[in-house]
Amino acid sequence: MRLSTPSRHSENRQPAASERVIPPVTTHERLVVALVTLLQFAVIMGFTMVMALGPDFATSLGIPLDHLGYIVGSYPLAAAVGTLLWTRHADRFDRRWAVLGFLFGAALCHLIASFATDFETLLAARMLGGLFGGPAAATALAIVIDVVPGVRRGRAMGLVMGAFSVASVLGLPFALWLSQGFGWQAPFRAVALLALLVCGLLAWILPPIRGHLDNPETRQRSRKGTTILNILAQPDHRLGLALIATAMFSNFLVIPNLASYLLFNLGLPREDLGGLYMIGGGLSLVGMQLTGRLCDRYGCVWPGTITCLMTALVGWAFLLHSPGPSLIWIGFGAYMLFSSARRVTQNTLNSFIPADHERAAFTSTQSAVQHLSSAAGSYVGAGLLVSTPSGALEGMPLLVAVLMVALVIQPLQILWLSRRLARR
Repeated sequence: MRLSTPSRHSENRQPAASERVIPPVTTHERLVVALVTLLQFAVIMGFTMVMALGPDFATSLGIPLDHLGYIVGSYPLAAAVGTLLWTRHADRFDRRWAVLGFLFGAALCHLIASFATDFETLLAARMLGGLFGGPAAATALAIVIDVVPGVRRGRAMGLVMGAFSVASVLGLPFALWLSQGFGWQAPFRAVALLALLVCGLLAWILPPIRGHLDNPETRQRSRKGTTILNILAQPDHRLGLALIATAMFSNFLVIPNLASYLLFNLGLPREDLGGLYMIGGGLSLVGMQLTGRLCDRYGCVWPGTITCLMTALVGWAFLLHSPGPSLIWIGFGAYMLFSSARRVTQNTLNSFIPADHERAAFTSTQSAVQHLSSAAGSYVGAGLLVSTPSGALEGMPLLVAVLMVALVIQPLQILWLSRRLARR
C-alpha cells in the first residue's frame, strides 16, 4: 500500500478571518497526518518517558534526584546539535527517506540506553539518541506543512502535537507499569521496538515527499540548500524562533521536576503517578484539538494569549501553594491542558513563516532552538532547585518567578509575529 505523491505544495499563507472556511479533508492528507503523528509519538515517547521514570532509574543507578534535569536536558541538547548539522541539507532530499533514516537511528539508541550502568553511560546514550531524534521530528513537521493547506493547519498541528498527550495518556502509564514490573530498562526497549515498527509502516505507506524538488520554481533553491545564517537573516524567522525559545524554556523549567515534586513534596503515592499522567494527558489532548480549531477559525493571537495566561495562573497556584490530595489531580490536569494548548498556537503561527524551498531548513532550525531552549530550561531548573535528604525539592518560589516572566512575554511575541505575517 502506497499513497500517491501530493501534486503540488499547500498554500503557505495565513488566511484572513473572512477566508477561514474549512474545506473537507482528503484521504491522502488524513493518512499522511496520521503517519506523522505516529512517528511523533515514537519520538516523543523516547524523550518524555525519562521525565516520569526519573525516580526509578535514579534509584537503580545511584543518580541523585537533583541530577535528573541533566539526564532530561541531555537529549534536547544533542537533538539541537543534530538538527543544526542537518539544516543545510534538509531540503535537498526526499523527506520520506530522511525521516526513515533518522527514526531508525533513534530506535537503536533507545536500545543502547537500556544497557546503561551509571549516570555517565545513560547520559551518553541519551545524547546519542537526541542526535537522531531531533532531525526525525523536524523533518516530520516539514512534511505536515508540505501536505496540509494553511486554512487547515491549526487542526493538523493539534493532531500531530497531540502525540505528546497520547504519550501521557497511554505511553507514560505503560512505561511506568513496565518499569515497576520488569525494571527501568524495559520501557527503553519497548520504545525501540515501537520506533522500528513505525519505520516499517512509513516505508510501506508514506509516499515520496519531494514536491520541493519537483517544482521548477523551488528546485534550484532546494538543491542549493539553506543555511542557518539564511534563516536568521530574515526578521520573521527570528521572531518565530524567539517565540519557540521562550515557550520551550518555560516548559522545561517545570516538566523535568514534576514527578519528583509530586512524589516527594506533595506526597503523591507512587502507584497514583501513572493515573495522574493519564488524566493530564487526556485533558491536554482535548485542549490541543480545540485550540487547533480555534486557530483555524479565529487566528492564533487570542487562543495563544488565553492559554499562556492560564498556564501562568495555574502554575502559580499549583507549584507554590501545596494543594491537598484532591486538588493535586485538578492542578496537574489544568497545568498540562493549558501548557500543551499554548504550543499549538505557537507552532501553527510559525508554520506560515517559511517558503517552500526552506521548510525543512526552517523546521530543523526551529527544532534546534526548541531543543536548546528545552535543555536550558532543564539545566536552569536543576540549578534553581535543591533536593533535601528526604527527596523534597527546595527553591520552587524562585523557579516559579522565572516561569511567570517567560509566560507573560509569549502573548506579546505572538501578537508581534502575527501582525508581521498579516502585513506580508
